[in-house]
Parts: sequence; structure tokens; C-alpha cells
Amino acid sequence: MSDVLPPADLVDEAVLAVPGVDSLYSAASLVTALITTALDALTSRPPSASTVLVAETSGLSVAVKIGVGEGYTATEVCRQVHDAITVHLRGYPEYEIAKIAVTVARIG
Repeated sequence: MSDVLPPADLVDEAVLAVPGVDSLYSAASLVTALITTALDALTSRPPSASTVLVAETSGLSVAVKIGVGEGYTATEVCRQVHDAITVHLRGYPEYEIAKIAVTVARIG
């Protein structure tokens, strides 16, 4: 497994391209999200990616937190997000996917 993780911002783009996903929230812990947001603002860098990628001994773990738009079922959108992440990460064959966690933070 490589020491360089796939770019999380590209995973964010793949997730946001799924029909029914109308927002993306930080999947990091609240403390981590607050610190990262403050550092982004202080250093004038673009906002950090919302998706969390972690290399574990069993493979790559991915966590994403989404908002589901009106007229879409959360279950179906989550399945499509899972599939979009899987397809995207196939471009990084050095990583085996251990798990993908899709959390719905808001519906409608």
C-alpha cells in the first residue's frame, strides 16, 4: 500500500456528482473539523475535503457524510454514493477498499 492517499477532494467531487446528493458535510470528528476549518481560514487555503480517507492494515477506509435532496430516497442515494466511491477508487489499484461508510446527515 502506498504512503500517499488518494486525493479526498476528488472523492468529494465523485460523491457530489451522484443524483440526490445536494450537500456534503465533514465526516471528521467535530474537534478535527473545527481545527481544520480554522487552519484553512488562517492560511487562506481552499477548504479541506469533507471525505475522510484512512489507510488501515486491512485496506482503505472511507467515510462520507451527505445531505439527500427532496424527491430522493436516502437508501438509494447511499447505494449510489457507495458505488461512485468504489468506481473512483479503482483508479488507485494499490489500495484495497476495507470499508466505505456513508452517513446521511440531512434529508430534504
